[in-house]
Amino acid sequence: LFRSENISYQYDLYDFDEVKLYEKPKINLHGVFGKFEELKAVEDAVRYMKKGEQATLLVPSVLAFGTYGDDEKIPNDMPLIIKIKIL
Repeated sequence: LFRSENISYQYDLYDFDEVKLYEKPKINLHGVFGKFEELKAVEDAVRYMKKGEQATLLVPSVLAFGTYGDDEKIPNDMPLIIKIKIL
């Protein structure tokens, strides 16, 4: 399945204790498939979602921020829970 249209979505990042890592959600309005500057797991999930749908992803660190983290709130080798909503 390949979608070429734009898609708008938001997501929150949690650790595996379900502690929210950032106060505000990450929002992408009019994202273009294949040109996302997001985590690959996010792009893969929203590709199959429709407007108004929500999903929860359990993402191993290798598919999240890997051995480097994000230099802010996500340390190295941290798996994430990502809660996505299509806008």
